[in-house]
Amino acid sequence: MSLRSWVTRWWAGEAGAAGRVLDAALLPAEYLFRGGVALRNRAFDRGLLEVRRVGVPVISIGNIGVGGAGKTPFAAWMAARLVRWGRRPAIALRGYGEDEVLLHRELNPEVPVFAAARRVEAAREAIAGGCDVIVLDDAFQHRRLGRDLDLVLVPVEGWSPAPRVLPRGPWREDLGALARADGVVLTRKTARPARSREVAAELSLLAPGKPVVECYLAPHRLAPLHGGAGVEPGALAGRSVLAVAALATPGAFLENLRLCGAEVEAALFDDHHPFTPGEARAVAARAAGRALVMTHKDAVKLRPLLPDAVEAYVLEQTVTIDRGMEALDAALRGALEGRGR
Repeated sequence: MSLRSWVTRWWAGEAGAAGRVLDAALLPAEYLFRGGVALRNRAFDRGLLEVRRVGVPVISIGNIGVGGAGKTPFAAWMAARLVRWGRRPAIALRGYGEDEVLLHRELNPEVPVFAAARRVEAAREAIAGGCDVIVLDDAFQHRRLGRDLDLVLVPVEGWSPAPRVLPRGPWREDLGALARADGVVLTRKTARPARSREVAAELSLLAPGKPVVECYLAPHRLAPLHGGAGVEPGALAGRSVLAVAALATPGAFLENLRLCGAEVEAALFDDHHPFTPGEARAVAARAAGRALVMTHKDAVKLRPLLPDAVEAYVLEQTVTIDRGMEALDAALRGALEGRGR
C-alpha cells in the first residue's frame, strides 16, 4: 500500500492500531491548527486584518477540505454562466500549479485567467483588462480579497458531520466555517442522488438559513488526448486501462472508471505534479498497449509529452445542478447587483 493510500485510510479512521497511535500523537497539533485558523478568522471579522475591495463583483468558489470537491470545474461552469448572462468574467487564482491555469484556459477559451501570489493583484489585472466580474478559484480561506458571493463546495463522498481537521484529517476548517459562507454547493462524483439528499438535509441543520445546492460532476465523455471524436465513458467496459492522476484525492476518478466497467491500474502522483518527459515515457511504457486515461487537469500537462501513437483519453466532466438552481441564480444576481457589498 502506498503512503498516499495509507494516509487517506488514516484520515478516514481506517488505519488500525498504527492510525490510532498517530491520532493520539497529533491531537495537540490539530488543536493548535484549529486555534490558529480561528484566530485568523476572528482578526478578519473584527477588522484587524484588512479586506480589500476592487470595485467589481467578486464570486468566490472554495471548500473546507484539501481537495476533491470539484472547485475548478465548478468555477469554470460559473464563469461560462456569467458569459451567457452577458458579463465579462475573469478567473483569478493563486496558481499553485500550471495545470489550473492551463485547464481554465481550455475549459473557457473566451474567459481570461489571471494568476498571482496575491489574488487582489490578479483581480486588479483582470479589471484593467476590461473584465467586470471576478470568479475566484479556491479562495474561501483567502479572505483578504473581499467577495460578494462566497460559495463553499462540500463533496458528498468526503462528508462527515464531525470532520477531522489537519493534520489529523483532510479538512482545513471545521463546520463552524460555514457560518461565513453565503451558500453551500454539495458536489457528488460517484455517490447516488439519495445520498446527496441525505447529506443536504444534514447540512441544512448544521448551517441554518444557508441555501444548499446539489451538484453532480458527471463523467461526460472520453476525449482523445490529441483530438478527435470522443466516445461515451461506457466504451471502457471490459477494457484494462492505466489511470494517470496527479490529484489530491484521486479516489473518485478511479471509481468513476471502475463504474464504467474498466479494469483499472492506477499511476498516482502528487497533486499538481509537473510531469517530465521521462515520466511521460515511463507511463506510456507501463501502459504496455493498454489505454491511458486521465483527468483534464493532468491532460493539459501530459498532452505535449505523449506522442500521438499512444492511445490516451481524457475523462471529461460536465456540471449538472440537481437541486437548488433557483437559489443559486438568485444569490448570483444579488452579488452582481451589489447587494451585500
